[in-house]
Parts: sequence; C-alpha cells; structure tokens
Amino acid sequence: MSQRKTLNDVAKRAGVGKVTVSYVLNGRAEEARISAQTSERVMAAARDLDYRPNALARMLLRKRTDTIAVVFQYADYFRSASSFIGEVMRGVCDGCVEAGVDLMLHTKSASDLVAEADALTDGRVDGALVLRDAHDEMMELLIARKFPLVLFFSRSEDPSIPFVDLDNFMGGKIATNHLIELGHRRIAMLKGAARSVSSNDRHSGYRSALEAAGIDYNPDFVLPALPDHDSRELMNLMRQPDRPTAIFVWSDDDAFVCMKILSAIGLKVPADVSVVGFDSSQACERVTPTLTSVCQPMDEMARRATQLLLEVVNGDGFSGPHQIVFPPRLDVRGSTAYLSDSP
Repeated sequence: MSQRKTLNDVAKRAGVGKVTVSYVLNGRAEEARISAQTSERVMAAARDLDYRPNALARMLLRKRTDTIAVVFQYADYFRSASSFIGEVMRGVCDGCVEAGVDLMLHTKSASDLVAEADALTDGRVDGALVLRDAHDEMMELLIARKFPLVLFFSRSEDPSIPFVDLDNFMGGKIATNHLIELGHRRIAMLKGAARSVSSNDRHSGYRSALEAAGIDYNPDFVLPALPDHDSRELMNLMRQPDRPTAIFVWSDDDAFVCMKILSAIGLKVPADVSVVGFDSSQACERVTPTLTSVCQPMDEMARRATQLLLEVVNGDGFSGPHQIVFPPRLDVRGSTAYLSDSP
C-alpha cells in the first residue's frame, strides 16, 4: 500500500515552502499574495500526487470542525417514532445541507452533567441546537462556558441567548377556543412533562381560554400525557357520567395514543369526543379521523435555528432577530365537531 502523501511532498513537487502550499490549499492564496502561477503549480502538484488533506490537521488549524450537534433531553428521542422529532430533524438536516456542514447527534451517555457538558465542548463540534427542559443544569453549564448554542422549541429569559420557538401560550388558547366555539364546556387537557416549557405554556393558554369564556377550570380534567403514564386515568375519567366532551392534547403523538384509547373504550371521535392535537405534523393526515391540530412549522423553525447557530459560530453578528417566536395557527380536520345534544 502506497504511503499517504503529505504537505511536504506537495511542497517539494511544486518547488515552494509548506506554508505556501497550506495557504493555497486552504483557499487563502490571495490573502497571502501568492501569484496565480504559483497557486496553479501547487494545485497541479497536489493533483499529481493525489494529495488529500488531513481533516484533523485542518480542523486544528482553522479551529473549526464544520459540524454542529443536536441535543435533546434524552438520547433515545433520536430513535423514537415521534412525528415531531422526524420533522424537526428534517429541518435541521436541510439547514446543514444548505450550509455545507455536518451533523452530530448527541447520544453519548455521561456519568453526570459536567461529564455531559465536557463531551459537548471537547472540540468535536462548533456549536449545538439544544432542546431541554426549563432550568436545565447541563444547558446552564454550556452557557457558562460560552459554548455556541441556540435553543429551539424552547426559550430563555436571558436576552443574550438566541432561540427559535412558537408562541405556545397562544397555541393553547387557539386550541381551546376552537373547542369552546364548537359548544364544548367540559374540556380536558393531556399535559407533557412537568418541566416542559412548551407544555406548561400550552396549559396556561388552555386555562386562560377557559376563564375568558366563563368556564371553571377543573384540575381533575388535566392529566399527564400518554403513553408515559398509565392510560387508566384517562379511561376512568372518560367513563364518568359528566365526562369531558373534548380533549386538548399537548402533542400530536400523544393525541394519536389518546384517540386509540378512546376507541378502545367505545367512544367515537368526534361524534362522542372531539380531540385537538398540537404540531400539525404530516401524520395528522394519516390517522382516522384526521387530527385537528395547532400548527407549528417544525421544519422551518428547525432550519431557521440551524442558520442562527451558524451565525453564532461564525461570530459575524446576526442577520436579523436572534430571539424568534413563530405564530401558531389551527389546522381544522376531522377530529373535532360541534357538541351533540348527548354527552
């Protein structure tokens, strides 16, 4: 097997110094005032020798890897069948392809938060897109180390931290108001994780809409999301004589599970129970009935967050706002209907 050619081999072949070769091969010939003739001689020598730059050496020289990371709350999110994760990752990948950078999925397990932060800041990536819960300690470590990051589908009260998010409070109001306009008064909600920023904001919007319509907020109608919790809570609630006639679910993925459970106990959607999800993923069109859902443009938001992160990494300042909040809208489909005379 022939020995890999080095920068020194190219320099000897072209009759120039190694520094000259480095400038030419890194596209900096004009900056170093290297003539076109010399540049062509270096390029010809590299082609003749089939010289391939050492990627690690170039990264050390440039102090850049042209790689960004995606950091979710848990590594197993990457292998989930979640419609949300799938559309988010499509947007991130589109942004990376457009910018010509690579993507690393942060899946390395760590013994503690410091070790996890160490793994992210050891030089393998230039920055990270981060989706973590509120007041996440690992994220605070990254911020303290001035590691380039952008929060996406989350936000920060710190005006210096860039983020891309949806107006989740308004999204919760839109979903609940839709059900109220259809005549529903007993409206339940399935919430996400207790520390989820988006879930808590959507719940606040849900409660605000009820109160504005003069409907008492009933904490017994607010349950943990599925499928992480026991479905018997939802079954028991929906078997009550004064059961909810409508359910707002904090995510499409959990709404799909909810609809299956309702069907299992003999309730029809939307004839017996109207259901509204959140995300308006493409999967909403593939279930029966199709799912009414609050739309957040996940791929567009993820792509914009990727572009924002690369602006942070490049250090040239932001081309526009660095804290971006998208407006929600409601996509009405087949899972909601006017309240019938019977519950």
